[in-house]
Amino acid sequence: ANGDKCVVVERSDGKRWRFEKTSIEFELQCDVESLKAWLDGISDQQMPGLLTLLSGEVGDRGANLKEKEKERDSLRGEEDYDYFGLNGENCSDKDIERAYRKKSTQLHPDKGGDEAAFNAMREKYDQIKKLRGENKRKEGGGGSIKWDPNSRESMLEAHSELREQLVWITKHLTDVQRELEELQLRNTVRRTIGWEPQAEMQPSVAQ
Repeated sequence: ANGDKCVVVERSDGKRWRFEKTSIEFELQCDVESLKAWLDGISDQQMPGLLTLLSGEVGDRGANLKEKEKERDSLRGEEDYDYFGLNGENCSDKDIERAYRKKSTQLHPDKGGDEAAFNAMREKYDQIKKLRGENKRKEGGGGSIKWDPNSRESMLEAHSELREQLVWITKHLTDVQRELEELQLRNTVRRTIGWEPQAEMQPSVAQ
C-alpha cells in the first residue's frame, strides 16, 4: 500500500508469508543470536521469498551506490581536471599524459620551476590516475548470487552472502553520501569565491 517492495510466498497449507522492508531492516540491525532464531523460524518453502527480497534490495542499493559514486568522483576530480585544462568526462588517458608533460615542463625545478608547485601538480596528476583506475575496476561489477531451492544449505549460504553484501553496500552508501555532500559544499564555496561579477552595464545617456 505504501509502495515498498515485498515478496509473498504461499505455503503448502494455503497461507501466505510476506517478506517486506521490515525484514530488510531487521537483517541489517539484528545481532547474531536474533538472526539465527529468525532463520530457524523460516521454512525451506519460505526461504526463497526472503532471498528474492534480499537479492532485489542488494541490486537496488548497489545501483544507487554506483550513481552516488559516479557523482562523487565527478566532483572529486573536477578541480584536478580544471587545473590541467581538461574535461574529465570526455578526455582520454593520452590527453592527460599530454597535459601532464606540458605542466611538468613548465614547473620542473630543473627548468627553473618551483619545487612546491611541481609537487602539487604531480599530486593532482596522481589523484586523476588513481580515480580513473578506480572507475575502470568498478565497471566489472559483480555476478548475481544463485541458490538451490531444494537445498537449505545452499539457501543459507546464499543468505549469508546476500546479507554481507547488503551490509557492505549500506555502509558505503552512507559514507559516499556524506562525502558527496561535503564535496558539493566545497564546490559551491569554490565557485562562489572564484566568481567575478562582470562590470555592470552603464545606462546610456541621452544626448
